[in-house]
Amino acid sequence: MNVKTDMKIYSSKEVAERLKLQPVTVRKYSQMLEEQGYSFTKDDKGWRLYSEDDITSLQYLSNMRAAGKTLHESVDYVATLYRSNLSLSQSAISLQESNPMMEFMKAQQEFNQKILERLEASEKRQMERDQNLLKAIRETQEVKKLILSKKKRWWEFWK
Repeated sequence: MNVKTDMKIYSSKEVAERLKLQPVTVRKYSQMLEEQGYSFTKDDKGWRLYSEDDITSLQYLSNMRAAGKTLHESVDYVATLYRSNLSLSQSAISLQESNPMMEFMKAQQEFNQKILERLEASEKRQMERDQNLLKAIRETQEVKKLILSKKKRWWEFWK
């Protein structure tokens, strides 16, 4: 790709300083985005050159990581926006709030939490049931032993 002279471009080191990340992290994020179809401008040597939009995308990816999303989720999301020709130049917060995928993920997390609570309650009931069954079995065995100890044997009937 040819470098456009009318826009400001940055190296990975400059982007790293600007985003307060390590340069290796910027390169890793860029490589993962490229694997998902994101395209960066490159110079004659094949080095990536970053535009303001690219930096915004990397910042958004970094924010998603800081919010607890996995690296693959974050990269997939940013690459999907890129492939859909959607811009991240709007504030990241407004995108997160209005994003149906984020709403779905929140709803799914709440659902998963409820399922976990039910599962824990079910396991607790099963443990109590098992303890009660073991107690009943022990009591039955004790009663059988007591009955057998009081029962006369056939040769003791004449005594």
